[in-house]
Amino acid sequence: MPNLKTLLVIKCPKLRSLPQHMHNLLPSLRELSLWDCPELESFPEGGLPSKLEELRIRRCKKLLIGNRMQWGLPTLTSLKFLRVDFEGCEQVVDSFPDEGLLPTTLGSLYINCISKLDGKGFTQLTSLEWLSISNSPELRCLPDEELPTSLSHLDIDHCPLLEQRCQRETGEDWPKIAHIKTIQISSTIM
Repeated sequence: MPNLKTLLVIKCPKLRSLPQHMHNLLPSLRELSLWDCPELESFPEGGLPSKLEELRIRRCKKLLIGNRMQWGLPTLTSLKFLRVDFEGCEQVVDSFPDEGLLPTTLGSLYINCISKLDGKGFTQLTSLEWLSISNSPELRCLPDEELPTSLSHLDIDHCPLLEQRCQRETGEDWPKIAHIKTIQISSTIM
Protein backbone atom coordinates (compact mmCIF):
# COMPACT_ATOMS: atom_id res chain seq x y z
CA MET A 1 0.00 0.00 0.00
CA PRO A 2 2.53 2.61 -1.10
CA ASN A 3 -0.07 5.43 -1.30
CA LEU A 4 -1.76 4.94 2.09
CA LYS A 5 -1.62 8.19 4.06
CA THR A 6 -3.69 7.41 7.19
CA LEU A 7 -3.78 4.24 9.27
CA LEU A 8 -5.96 3.68 12.33
CA VAL A 9 -5.37 0.52 14.35
CA ILE A 10 -8.23 0.34 16.85
CA LYS A 11 -9.27 -2.30 19.39
CA CYS A 12 -6.85 -5.03 18.45
CA PRO A 13 -6.44 -6.75 21.83
CA LYS A 14 -4.15 -9.50 20.50
CA LEU A 15 -1.92 -7.37 18.26
CA ARG A 16 1.67 -7.71 19.49
CA SER A 17 3.58 -5.89 16.76
CA LEU A 18 3.23 -3.75 13.68
CA PRO A 19 4.51 -5.07 10.33
CA GLN A 20 8.28 -5.38 10.08
CA HIS A 21 9.84 -2.89 7.67
CA MET A 22 6.72 -0.76 7.91
CA HIS A 23 8.79 2.21 6.76
CA ASN A 24 9.22 0.49 3.37
CA LEU A 25 5.70 -0.96 3.15
CA LEU A 26 3.95 2.36 3.86
CA PRO A 27 6.30 5.06 2.56
CA SER A 28 3.52 7.67 2.18
CA LEU A 29 2.01 7.23 5.63
CA ARG A 30 1.39 10.62 7.26
CA GLU A 31 -0.93 9.73 10.18
CA LEU A 32 -0.86 6.72 12.50
CA SER A 33 -3.29 6.12 15.36
CA LEU A 34 -2.90 3.19 17.73
CA TRP A 35 -5.85 2.83 20.14
CA ASP A 36 -6.72 0.05 22.54
CA CYS A 37 -3.96 -2.35 21.58
CA PRO A 38 -2.84 -3.46 25.07
CA GLU A 39 -0.49 -6.21 23.84
CA LEU A 40 1.39 -4.06 21.31
CA GLU A 41 4.95 -4.09 22.64
CA SER A 42 7.07 -2.05 20.25
CA PHE A 43 7.31 -0.27 16.96
CA PRO A 44 8.54 -2.32 14.00
CA GLU A 45 12.13 -3.08 13.19
CA GLY A 46 13.39 -0.38 10.88
CA GLY A 47 11.14 2.18 12.52
CA LEU A 48 8.04 4.03 11.46
CA PRO A 49 7.63 5.61 8.00
CA SER A 50 9.86 8.66 7.66
CA LYS A 51 7.08 10.94 6.34
CA LEU A 52 4.92 10.39 9.42
CA GLU A 53 3.53 13.75 10.58
CA GLU A 54 0.99 12.72 13.24
CA LEU A 55 1.14 9.91 15.80
CA ARG A 56 -1.54 9.09 18.37
CA ILE A 57 -1.11 6.39 21.01
CA ARG A 58 -3.96 5.56 23.36
CA ARG A 59 -4.39 2.65 25.77
CA CYS A 60 -1.44 0.66 24.46
CA LYS A 61 -0.09 -0.25 27.87
CA LYS A 62 2.84 -2.50 26.91
CA LEU A 63 4.07 -0.02 24.31
CA LEU A 64 3.83 2.91 26.72
CA ILE A 65 5.50 1.21 29.68
CA GLY A 66 8.17 -0.52 27.59
CA ASN A 67 11.44 0.98 26.42
CA ARG A 68 10.21 4.17 24.77
CA MET A 69 13.73 5.01 23.61
CA GLN A 70 13.38 2.16 21.11
CA TRP A 71 10.50 3.96 19.42
CA GLY A 72 12.98 5.76 17.16
CA LEU A 73 11.02 9.03 17.12
CA PRO A 74 14.05 11.38 16.88
CA THR A 75 14.61 10.16 13.32
CA LEU A 76 11.08 11.20 12.30
CA THR A 77 11.88 14.75 11.23
CA SER A 78 8.41 15.17 9.66
CA LEU A 79 6.63 14.40 12.95
CA LYS A 80 4.80 17.56 14.01
CA PHE A 81 1.98 16.20 16.21
CA LEU A 82 2.12 13.61 19.00
CA ARG A 83 -0.68 12.58 21.35
CA VAL A 84 0.15 10.10 24.11
CA ASP A 85 -2.56 8.82 26.43
CA PHE A 86 -1.27 6.96 29.49
CA GLU A 87 -4.73 5.98 30.70
CA GLY A 88 -4.46 2.69 32.55
CA CYS A 89 -0.72 2.90 33.15
CA GLU A 90 -0.36 6.17 35.09
CA GLN A 91 1.00 4.38 38.16
CA VAL A 92 3.63 2.48 36.14
CA VAL A 93 5.10 5.28 34.01
CA ASP A 94 7.59 7.34 36.00
CA SER A 95 7.62 10.40 33.76
CA PHE A 96 7.32 11.65 30.20
CA PRO A 97 8.91 12.61 27.85
CA ASP A 98 12.24 10.88 28.30
CA GLU A 99 15.31 12.92 27.38
CA GLY A 100 16.06 12.41 23.67
CA LEU A 101 12.76 10.61 23.01
CA LEU A 102 11.11 13.18 20.76
CA PRO A 103 12.24 14.85 17.53
CA THR A 104 13.22 18.51 17.67
CA THR A 105 10.70 19.22 14.89
CA LEU A 106 7.69 18.38 17.07
CA GLY A 107 5.24 21.29 17.09
CA SER A 108 2.31 19.95 19.16
CA LEU A 109 2.38 17.58 22.11
CA TYR A 110 -0.72 16.30 23.89
CA ILE A 111 -0.20 14.28 27.06
CA ASN A 112 -3.07 12.58 28.90
CA CYS A 113 -3.01 10.78 32.28
CA ILE A 114 0.56 11.35 33.44
CA SER A 115 1.88 11.73 36.97
CA LYS A 116 5.21 13.47 36.26
CA LEU A 117 6.78 15.50 33.47
CA ASP A 118 10.47 15.07 32.66
CA GLY A 119 11.91 18.53 32.10
CA LYS A 120 15.00 17.22 30.34
CA GLY A 121 12.72 15.70 27.72
CA PHE A 122 11.44 19.17 26.83
CA THR A 123 14.80 20.94 26.51
CA GLN A 124 15.53 19.85 22.93
CA LEU A 125 11.98 20.57 21.67
CA THR A 126 12.92 23.85 20.03
CA SER A 127 9.93 23.81 17.63
CA LEU A 128 7.27 23.02 20.23
CA GLU A 129 4.47 25.58 20.04
CA TRP A 130 1.51 23.79 21.61
CA LEU A 131 1.54 21.74 24.82
CA SER A 132 -1.63 20.20 26.23
CA ILE A 133 -1.73 18.29 29.51
CA SER A 134 -5.02 16.73 30.57
CA ASN A 135 -6.68 14.28 32.95
CA SER A 136 -3.67 14.08 35.24
CA PRO A 137 -4.91 14.42 38.82
CA GLU A 138 -1.58 13.17 40.26
CA LEU A 139 0.56 15.67 38.34
CA ARG A 140 1.86 18.00 41.02
CA CYS A 141 4.02 20.52 39.15
CA LEU A 142 5.74 21.53 35.96
CA PRO A 143 9.35 20.44 35.54
CA ASP A 144 12.12 22.54 37.07
CA GLU A 145 13.82 22.82 33.69
CA GLU A 146 12.60 25.68 31.52
CA LEU A 147 9.89 24.88 28.99
CA PRO A 148 10.85 25.66 25.37
CA THR A 149 10.82 29.36 24.52
CA SER A 150 9.04 28.45 21.28
CA LEU A 151 5.96 27.45 23.31
CA SER A 152 3.09 29.83 22.52
CA HIS A 153 0.09 27.84 23.77
CA LEU A 154 -0.31 25.85 26.99
CA ASP A 155 -3.51 23.99 27.80
CA ILE A 156 -3.99 22.39 31.23
CA ASP A 157 -7.26 20.54 31.76
CA HIS A 158 -8.45 18.36 34.65
CA CYS A 159 -5.13 18.53 36.49
CA PRO A 160 -6.27 20.08 39.81
CA LEU A 161 -2.87 20.14 41.57
CA LEU A 162 -1.12 21.62 38.55
CA GLU A 163 -3.94 24.09 37.89
CA GLN A 164 -3.44 25.60 41.36
CA ARG A 165 0.31 25.95 40.84
CA CYS A 166 -0.16 27.67 37.46
CA GLN A 167 -2.54 30.43 38.55
CA ARG A 168 -1.62 33.84 37.14
CA GLU A 169 0.96 35.61 39.31
CA THR A 170 0.09 33.66 42.50
CA GLY A 171 0.89 30.06 41.55
CA GLU A 172 4.27 28.54 42.37
CA ASP A 173 4.74 27.48 38.73
CA TRP A 174 3.57 30.79 37.23
CA PRO A 175 7.15 32.05 36.64
CA LYS A 176 7.79 28.94 34.52
CA ILE A 177 4.92 29.75 32.14
CA ALA A 178 4.53 33.54 32.29
CA HIS A 179 6.32 33.90 28.92
CA ILE A 180 3.69 31.80 27.09
CA LYS A 181 1.32 33.87 24.97
CA THR A 182 -1.85 31.81 25.48
CA ILE A 183 -2.48 29.80 28.63
CA GLN A 184 -5.72 27.94 29.09
CA ILE A 185 -6.38 26.31 32.43
CA SER A 186 -9.57 24.24 32.32
CA SER A 187 -12.12 26.74 31.11
CA THR A 188 -10.13 29.87 31.93
CA ILE A 189 -8.06 31.58 29.23
CA MET A 190 -5.22 33.76 30.53
